[in-house]
Amino acid sequence: MGAACIGVSEVLGTVLLATIAWTIQDHDQPFATYWQEVDFWEILERHPRTLVVDPYCGPEDRPWTEDELRVLREHGVKPVAYLSLAMVGEHQTDLYHLAEEKGLLGPWDPYWEGDRAVRFWERTWLDVLCTKLEELRHLGYEGVFIDVVDPWTLDWYVKWFCRETGEDAEKLRELTYDALEELVQVALHLGLEVYVNAGGAIFDLELAELKERYGFKVVVEDVITDDEGNLVQDDVFRDYLRALAHLGSGAYVIEYDLMVTPEVNERLEELFAETEVEAVYVTSLDHDRLGIDIVPVKAPVNPSDTSREEKVSYTRENEEGVEKTTIEELVEEGKKRLPVIPIVLSARRRCLSHE
Repeated sequence: MGAACIGVSEVLGTVLLATIAWTIQDHDQPFATYWQEVDFWEILERHPRTLVVDPYCGPEDRPWTEDELRVLREHGVKPVAYLSLAMVGEHQTDLYHLAEEKGLLGPWDPYWEGDRAVRFWERTWLDVLCTKLEELRHLGYEGVFIDVVDPWTLDWYVKWFCRETGEDAEKLRELTYDALEELVQVALHLGLEVYVNAGGAIFDLELAELKERYGFKVVVEDVITDDEGNLVQDDVFRDYLRALAHLGSGAYVIEYDLMVTPEVNERLEELFAETEVEAVYVTSLDHDRLGIDIVPVKAPVNPSDTSREEKVSYTRENEEGVEKTTIEELVEEGKKRLPVIPIVLSARRRCLSHE
């Protein structure tokens, strides 16, 4: 009897997995980023539930205003402010000038023009960031997106830190988590929802422990493909799956210029089947448009079922030999193509500087 039950369970599990659908959404998407060449009206039309923006880079390449953030909230959009822990950008004028005045600046980031390392472990800089969180909350932001929480994984950063302090990478890691925990505590105390861009810390158990302790959300980049659109190596992908599974719910994946291919679809299936990832958000490397979400539908798609919370307006079967198509091309084809595609075959920190 027990063996028979197990057999039936396995069959049902296989059938359920086969009928799970991924939807590509262009309305009421769960998560989005947009911090360059921002189109305010596009946001109001697409109304993502959570929108990460650079506070210094709003519509017309100027800082977001209190009135604009209020309008977003009134339209059901939760504005989340980008804020880096271990770096500061020239365009973040007040933060950059304070870091310069207080002698906290380090070397330029060799990969991101305009960004510099900062002595984030010093009390002075943590006080600056905590004050900034208060300003962002007062302005109308409902969350904060904390970036660059993995400086110990950056060779050039580690070399600078060792020269400055005489300590090693492990000490840098320890100081990073101390600073991150304090920043998270302050943000939560202010009533801000917290998103942490994991970076290389995704494979560190301490990040998972902090997430469990404080309940913040986690964002992970380039899980399926790298930023050039190539599939990451199989062993790396498996490592990501294990890390994401350990993180549990409240995790989002960002992919850049993802190509629609059978291989990508296979990885999407694995990702949603083996982890609790909320959505895969597909955007451009510059975050200069609202991308789209690939999200799991938790029940079999039934176009005639209008009682479900998520209504299904269009479905199609997968086609053999489908040509590679960019997500951007799908978006440009408009709403008629995008509402739902079953079994889809299938925080880069940049905006213009402000003088």
